Amino acid sequence: MQFKQSLSDFPVNVSLGEKLPSWGLSRWGGQGLRFVPSDDEGFTLRGDRKRLVYKGRRRSHRFTVLGDSSFEYDCILNKEPDSNVITLLMEGAEGFDFFRQPDFVSDPFLKGSFAVYKKETMMGEGTGKLCHIHRPLIIDARGRRVWGELAIVGNVLRITIPEQWLAGAVYPVIVDPTVGTTAVGSQYLYAPKEPLVFEACIPINRFLVSETINGNCTAYFYTNSDGDEDAGGRPVLYSDNGNTPLSKRSANEGFIDFRITSGKPVGWRSGVFNCNGNITGGSYIWFGCFTEYFWYPRFDYGSRCYNDFPVNLQIPNTYPLSNYFQDFKLSMYFNYTSGQNYIRTITQGVTLTDKTAFPVLFARRLTDTTKPECKTSSSRLFFLTLSETVQAKDVITRGLLLFVRIVSGLFARDYLLKRFLIAKEELILKSCIAREITLESKIN
Repeated sequence: MQFKQSLSDFPVNVSLGEKLPSWGLSRWGGQGLRFVPSDDEGFTLRGDRKRLVYKGRRRSHRFTVLGDSSFEYDCILNKEPDSNVITLLMEGAEGFDFFRQPDFVSDPFLKGSFAVYKKETMMGEGTGKLCHIHRPLIIDARGRRVWGELAIVGNVLRITIPEQWLAGAVYPVIVDPTVGTTAVGSQYLYAPKEPLVFEACIPINRFLVSETINGNCTAYFYTNSDGDEDAGGRPVLYSDNGNTPLSKRSANEGFIDFRITSGKPVGWRSGVFNCNGNITGGSYIWFGCFTEYFWYPRFDYGSRCYNDFPVNLQIPNTYPLSNYFQDFKLSMYFNYTSGQNYIRTITQGVTLTDKTAFPVLFARRLTDTTKPECKTSSSRLFFLTLSETVQAKDVITRGLLLFVRIVSGLFARDYLLKRFLIAKEELILKSCIAREITLESKIN
């Protein structure tokens, strides 16, 4: 299973299990999936910084580090398995949609693969795509190869090996699926050798608005090719009316050049527009492109995409009335700036610069060895003063609530009791650790 590093502004972080052969993919500051094989036997961990092997009796798991944010995973069947189905538990799956790509796509790696998108894309999350689980390739010790089949049932990923092929396999057998971490769509061909292209039409997808939109906006579209000397379009917004687009909510839509010429590479292109009035948070909006000329996008199958034609070459105030839609989730998003200087990305991501007040519980366990220094007194009251510095990222209002528990050893406990109960002395406890917390305590 090869993990391809993302080239987007939202890279994926990869983490490996310390003792068990699990691994996690996370984006947007921590949200993601953790894959846990359903193994019930113990493992011995071997390797170095470049390769780790969780060696088991019946099967092993191998991880090879390819870069800072990517690695390759192989499930190695050392002996004939009890079943031809390998299962992986996906922790965090409830927060994502798994869009199965159809079998008619031309790329064998993409047949029956799964595009993984967030169910609700929040601020700062780009297209909302976490990863792409490609079709697994299975290889035995003689070099025989066969494609496995993927299925997702609830929060379980199932890899099925053809039974007839497995019956003649020589072990060890390596199961090697691929997980791509790019945030753009996996597809660009609509039919065999025919790229998807929009011309003089308005392809749009539906998105949830997390907060009220107003002010200036910047749109981003991924262009995969041009195929013509003219390629370009303008970003548009339409209101939602029962899961269909209705009234235009954008204005001053700037032209975006989609041409792949004169040194302009394949990739993201941007353009500006304005929001026509406020769009209330919690509502839905339709965002897309008015293609004056050609647009060759990247996409994944799995989401409703209206694609209708205006009566002239101007952006209509009402979306053309039609029930026609296609099954495309296009690689596009936009962000916007409000009057309060927020930077928000609605459809596929946002960077938010704001001042937020919220309670934070900072808990820390301290081990302190004290050397008591005593003087005679009839009081049994003593004080221990500690100091602690808490650092918080960004400008926030915060309060600190700290619980401290001091556990003394047998010798220290007996020493204190003797001084208190027998000598009637007051104890002054000194510590070389500076932590600004005052603790008052009495021994009954």
